[in-house]
Amino acid sequence: MKRRILLSICCLLFLFPAAIVNGQPVTISEPAAVSAIRMLPHDSWVVLRGNIINALPGGKNYTFRDTEGDTITVEIDLKIWRGLTATVSDTVVLGGELRTNRGQISVKAHFISGSVRPNTRPGQAVTVSQPVSASEARNLPHDSWAVLRGNIINALPGGKNYIFRDAAGETILVEIDQKIWRGLIVSVEDNIEISGEVKINRGQLSIKVRAIRAV
Repeated sequence: MKRRILLSICCLLFLFPAAIVNGQPVTISEPAAVSAIRMLPHDSWVVLRGNIINALPGGKNYTFRDTEGDTITVEIDLKIWRGLTATVSDTVVLGGELRTNRGQISVKAHFISGSVRPNTRPGQAVTVSQPVSASEARNLPHDSWAVLRGNIINALPGGKNYIFRDAAGETILVEIDQKIWRGLIVSVEDNIEISGEVKINRGQLSIKVRAIRAV
């Protein structure tokens, strides 16, 4: 176990040495150990695999145990469950932003998947963790979680709205706040993967991006 933890830490140091030194948030798209993410900067995007073992007072904080047995507090707002339920024995994959506060770390979750139980109803937001097309995303309910692959082909006025084109050539509006880039710079030719929430406002659909990475 100690060897696996050491390897995880070494991999992060190899992949993101400058970020860890200068405090630039990074995007970790594959499940990482709790011990490995402790050194990452605030607001980094992380993915964890393990079990939710305890609900803490307040209704949205939980104790999460990874596959190595290390624990961390995760914040899961009610809407993030998207109709899913999980027991202590269910293996959960969750992604979110690493938070650091007075030396304590936690994760603010934005999606949950894994061997959890769906309990959806008509119009219920859902979690789709595999890449979908723009047309498929258009059929998802408001606040659903979606993953898309393609290219950003145009930046719109305002500094955070972009036109995203998927592999089929279909386009969709995406909103990417400055902090979400986490040091990533892309061109029109670069293939990327975006993950975020489907937003429907007055019949107009867009994706509020929470994580972005090159593929």
